[in-house]
Amino acid sequence: MRRLLAALALALAVPAAAAAPVVIEDDWPRALALAKAKDRLVFVDAWAPW
Repeated sequence: MRRLLAALALALAVPAAAAAPVVIEDDWPRALALAKAKDRLVFVDAWAPW
């Protein structure tokens, strides 16, 4: 029960806005500059239709 309460408290402590990703398409220099300015990592999603 303590683990459940701790997980619930942690989930409520993280603001929803902090979890929202910023999506930048086809603009690597802008994405990199924004990540450096906010001291964040860049996640690159790549796919192929085959």
